[in-house]
Amino acid sequence: MIETVFSAALPVGERLIVKKNRIEGRGGRGPRIAVVTGIHGDGLEGQFVAFELAQRLRERIGDLRGIVDIYPALNPLGISASEHGVPLFDLDLDRTFPGNKLGNMNEALAAAIVADIKGANACVDIHAPDAYLQEVSQVRVEERFAKTLLPLAQFLNTQLVWVHGSTDPLRSTLAHTLNSKRTRTLVVEMGESLRITEDAGSWLTEGILRLVEHLGGWTGSSVALPSPRLVRDGSVTVVSSEVPGFFLPRIELGTTVRSGQIIGVIADPLEAKVKAEVVAPSEGTVISLRAQPLVYPGTLLARVLGGMR
Repeated sequence: MIETVFSAALPVGERLIVKKNRIEGRGGRGPRIAVVTGIHGDGLEGQFVAFELAQRLRERIGDLRGIVDIYPALNPLGISASEHGVPLFDLDLDRTFPGNKLGNMNEALAAAIVADIKGANACVDIHAPDAYLQEVSQVRVEERFAKTLLPLAQFLNTQLVWVHGSTDPLRSTLAHTLNSKRTRTLVVEMGESLRITEDAGSWLTEGILRLVEHLGGWTGSSVALPSPRLVRDGSVTVVSSEVPGFFLPRIELGTTVRSGQIIGVIADPLEAKVKAEVVAPSEGTVISLRAQPLVYPGTLLARVLGGMR
C-alpha cells in the first residue's frame, strides 16, 4: 500500500510529496521494519534495494510476519535534480533532524519522517558515499550505539561493520536521531554516487531479509555472506593527494595491497608528466577509492584497512 508521509506546497502549483510503500504480511502479527533511502539526491544505490526488496516480499507475502515500510525517496527534489542536498535551499537534509513540525518546509519534512519511522523494531538507512568516491559495502555504527546495533549489523551481508566516534554533524542525522529515540537504525554505505551497483544491492536485499528473519518477521529463504569484519577508526589509514592534477587509479576497489604498492598516479596534462605516484601506506585492503579524477592537495584518494585479506 502506497501511503503519503509528507506533503507541502511548492511554487507554480506543485507539491513536495514523500511516500512510503507499506508491505504488510499475511502471516499474523510481527515486527515493523523501516528501510529508508534517497535522503541524498545523488545516492541512488538504495533505489535498487527498495525495488528488489518490494518485489521479493510481494512474491512471498505469505512468509512475511508484520510490516516492512520502504521509503525510497526521502528527498525527491534532490533525486529529480541529481543533487546531494535539497535543490534551491543549499541544504543537506541529513543535517536537519529531528526537525520541527512548525518550522519551514524542510524542518517539517524532517519531523514528519522521524514521527513516521519512530517505534519501528529496526531501520536500515541506505546511502551511497560522498561524491567522487567508491566504497565497499559497510554498516556505519556510532560508538555510543554500538551495544544495541552490532548484534543486528552482522545480518546485512556487508563486507565491513565500521564502529566510529561521534561528531557534532552526526547529531543532526536521521540515524542519530532515531537511535537516540531507541529506534535501532543501521546506516549502510556502499557503491558510488549517482550509480547503482546491482551485486551489492542484491546482497543487501538478502541481508535485510535475514534481519527481518532474525526479528521474527520472515520465514522465507535468504542467502548469507560470511560475517563482516568489525572495523574501528584506528585500523583505517587515509591516503590524500599531495599535489594537484588528475588521479589515475592503478588498482580496483577492494584490492589487497602491500606496503609501498602503487595505488595510482597523479598526472599533469599541461606538462604531460606524472607528478606523483600514490603508494599504499601499509599492507591492507583498499575500502575507499577516488572515482572522480580531478584532485588538489588534501583530496581524499583512498582508505586502506590494515591487515584485511
